[in-house]
Amino acid sequence: MNQPTEPTIAIDVYRTRRERVLAALRVAGGGVAIVPTAPEALRNRDADYPYRHDSYFYYLTGFAEPEALLVLDASAAPGAPASILFCREKNVERETWEGFRFGPEGAREAFGFDAAFPFGELDAQVPRILADKPALHYALGRSARLDEQVRGWLDAVRAKGRGGVAA
Repeated sequence: MNQPTEPTIAIDVYRTRRERVLAALRVAGGGVAIVPTAPEALRNRDADYPYRHDSYFYYLTGFAEPEALLVLDASAAPGAPASILFCREKNVERETWEGFRFGPEGAREAFGFDAAFPFGELDAQVPRILADKPALHYALGRSARLDEQVRGWLDAVRAKGRGGVAA
């Protein structure tokens, strides 16, 4: 799988699209939107189908790698990151087999995100982002695995309710 080393459209186009979504969320009262990309599809025991990203995810990010998730935080404090990407870490050895990877730092710079984290940090970072937010915007039913993960993040926030954190 060969990935381009640069986005095909100028970074400002994707950044503007994310800002429009964030503005609409702010008008609606704020909150957090979670936009995942499509999962990889296994063809047989040792080969995947050619990867195709989710169209909504790509429209907002320009990012075409698998195992990625966009978080838009319309309730972020001034100066805090509002567009956050979670993606696979840079791994030169795996790139030999799977193709080029931007990694969190490369993706943040190349695509203009406010912040980027490794995909493995979802369970640590997302509950922190969701805490004390007025709404969660997420399309339930597209992925049972991700639906369960989102419920887990909400449960982690609810568990902090006695400490004054709202879910």
